[in-house]
Amino acid sequence: MTILKVAKKLRLNGIAVTDHLTIKGGTEARKLNVDPDFLVIVGSEIETDNREDIVGLFLTEDIRSRGARDVIEEIRAQGGIAFWAHPFRVEKNLLRADLIKRVDLIEGFNSKTSASRNELAQELAYQYTKPLIGTSDAHHASEIGNGKTRVHAPDGNTVREALARGKTEIVDSKLSYSYLYDAPL
Repeated sequence: MTILKVAKKLRLNGIAVTDHLTIKGGTEARKLNVDPDFLVIVGSEIETDNREDIVGLFLTEDIRSRGARDVIEEIRAQGGIAFWAHPFRVEKNLLRADLIKRVDLIEGFNSKTSASRNELAQELAYQYTKPLIGTSDAHHASEIGNGKTRVHAPDGNTVREALARGKTEIVDSKLSYSYLYDAPL
C-alpha cells in the first residue's frame, strides 16, 4: 500500500488513516502493515450536520451519528480519541463552547489550511486548554508527512493514552501549497 511505503520512506513511526465517514482505509492499512515498530491508527473524519469536522482515532466501527455531541460520544464509546479538525477552515462552522470542552484535542496545524487559520486554531486550543495535534490531511501520497505530531509515549502500545492525556507536540510541519502561507487575519 502506497500510504505505508511513503510514510516509512519519510521515517515516520506511524500514521493515522482517517478517511471520510469510514474506517475501511485504516483497517486495510493496519492489516497490510507487517512492521511491528510502525503504528497504524484506524480512524475516520466525520462532517457533522452543522458542518464541523470531528475526527475519531482508535476506532473499531464506523461512526453513524452526525450530530457533533453524538459523534463525540460514539467515538468515546469505542474507546477512541476525538479531535476537532481544521476549526477555522473556510465553509466550516465552529463548535459550540460546550462541545469544544468535550473533544480531547484540537488540530492546531493542518497542512491544507492557511497559516493564519492554523494560528487561530492554536489560539483557540490555548484558550480552552486543549492539547494540539498536527496533521497532513493527505489526500495524495505527496502530502503524507506534511503535518506531524510527536506523541510523547514510551512505545506504540501507549500512544492512545498519551494522546488522551495531551502529551503531544506539533513538529516539523509544512503547508502543502505555497498560497496557504498567507498574511494574518
